[in-house]
Amino acid sequence: MTRATPTIREPRVVLFDLDDTLVVTAKVKWAHHKAVARRFYDIELTDAELRLHWGRPFDAMIRALYRDSDTLERMREANLSLEEDFLKQPLPGAVDVIHELWRRGIEVGVVTSTNRSSALRDIERIGLRTDRLTLLQGADDSRFHKPDPRVFDSVLATLGERGVGVDDIWYVGDALIDHTAATGAKLRFVGVSTGFCTRETFARAGAEHILDDIRQLPTLLP
Repeated sequence: MTRATPTIREPRVVLFDLDDTLVVTAKVKWAHHKAVARRFYDIELTDAELRLHWGRPFDAMIRALYRDSDTLERMREANLSLEEDFLKQPLPGAVDVIHELWRRGIEVGVVTSTNRSSALRDIERIGLRTDRLTLLQGADDSRFHKPDPRVFDSVLATLGERGVGVDDIWYVGDALIDHTAATGAKLRFVGVSTGFCTRETFARAGAEHILDDIRQLPTLLP
């Protein structure tokens, strides 16, 4: 693991990606999408298709995966109808890490490619109080999406009104699109190799801080 140097400034706010950063997602949701596609649209999704579209904003992803077989609203409903059979679970230690940040007086937020309503359900399900989050931005809250750095524009504007600058903010994510968006927005990025992106891939992309496990995050704090 790459450790912080003594000159690193403690963040005022740590923003997290959600899927495969705080909650186990790909393993569960690939099976979910396959079940929805098969039951409602007679489509046999392949892992190659899922990998191709994984990480896109939720609405764009299901339109691609379910091949625009119905209206977007009905495809959302079909997906939601099977959600209870495919619930995301917290990554080991993720909830404890959030509580440790709060204990230290560090604010926590989430910026995710999942739609807001789904993100809220996931966060509440794993036992985190959404009212303690400084902010939550879902895919349907912004017209910009990772890897576009502008996905952080409204977040930075909101925090900036309170005097929180880019040097005060870390973004933690599991994918190269997280790295590209965060560094493009001048945020300090911390990669976790709990998704499809290995630490070697993060390193080749120039990530300075790479964790094998979200539980290592507090070791980066000064």
